[in-house]
Amino acid sequence: MRKVLVTGAGGLLGRYVVDNLREGYDVIGLDTRRPDADFGFIEADITDLDAVKSAVRGVDAVVHIAAAANISSGTPEQIIDINVRGSWNLLEAASLAGVQRVVLCSSDSVMGNTVWQDYFWPPEYLPVDEDHPLRPTDPYALSKLLAEEAGRSYAARGNMQVLALRPVFILFPSMMGEVRARHADPEGYRGPCAGGHVGAGGGLCWHHIAPEDVASAFRRGLEYDYRGFDRFYLCANSTLYPTPTLDRVQSFFGALPARVDRDRYAVNLYAPLYDTSHARDRLGWTPQNDLRAQVVDRAPP
Repeated sequence: MRKVLVTGAGGLLGRYVVDNLREGYDVIGLDTRRPDADFGFIEADITDLDAVKSAVRGVDAVVHIAAAANISSGTPEQIIDINVRGSWNLLEAASLAGVQRVVLCSSDSVMGNTVWQDYFWPPEYLPVDEDHPLRPTDPYALSKLLAEEAGRSYAARGNMQVLALRPVFILFPSMMGEVRARHADPEGYRGPCAGGHVGAGGGLCWHHIAPEDVASAFRRGLEYDYRGFDRFYLCANSTLYPTPTLDRVQSFFGALPARVDRDRYAVNLYAPLYDTSHARDRLGWTPQNDLRAQVVDRAPP
């Protein structure tokens, strides 16, 4: 698979993915806005099925990032339309064109507990892996799960492999100042990413991942020798919340799950809720960046 279409190539994450893939792949970008970069580009909207059908002709694989990026990206109706119909358009067009592989950008929000605290529910065990029940509680999370299920459906036809990557809150350099301010005042902070919910991204325990690590996972998703459908959580090795992970879960829910890998959280007090060993074992991917030290060490007094 040498020719790859990257949807959402003009967005924050799309630029990192394109930069990673341009070494070794013939990359074509698709987005509603043209990026400031020199590579093949198609200006189109993923909700336009005819435009998507045209874009996928002749490509070997698709990295599908284009989406309403979070719960604040539009009305619930807009988010569902862009993320669900847009993903179906992409999968349908890819299937018709004989594309071999689609790597979807999903989200850890499919599990729940990322945006609306009123609807948080306790994990059944820790850490959470890909077999854990999914209970999305907001339109964005639901849209991502529906896109995954569409991918699973197309993969079941046997002609295309579909992988869904579930990154946590992607901490871009431009967001670092806000995240530091939030860390310095976890109870009182109400910055531009807070949205009245749980803070500047990251859910209950403020998970994070560096964009470079997400980009490398997409590359591994293209190179992974697999048939069918699979899904992977992507997360840095620590959270950004000021207190240790198990203390945060205990405080919020009033109790810990009956099954907890306590050795894991004894070795790393800030270990994430998510288990990324599936991505390590299958994709050969591990996070190379942990930004907790940068946030904590440089937080305002």
